[in-house]
Amino acid sequence: MSKIIKKAQKPKVDEKQELTISELIDVFTQIGYSVRVEKGLFKGGFCLLREQKLFLLNKNLEPSKKISILAKNLADLEIETHYIKPNIRELIDAESKNTLL
Repeated sequence: MSKIIKKAQKPKVDEKQELTISELIDVFTQIGYSVRVEKGLFKGGFCLLREQKLFLLNKNLEPSKKISILAKNLADLEIETHYIKPNIRELIDAESKNTLL
């Protein structure tokens, strides 16, 4: 008797989290960074490639982890002079306070 092999279901995409990730990436773009979402053995971080400012983010991370990594790294940059949506700024400020603890 043969077994039936079921394909693994793809996890549901939370549109709100995906929008937040997109808005955080837009902030990086505003301040002059290119953001690349790729596979690899890393979480995310800054990189300099041929004099181009780059931020790498792991494609396989959960959306909540991506948001946390993006916000924590934005908290380390000088972003006070750039317009950022209030909800995104609150998220960045909350992550910067979490890193101080």
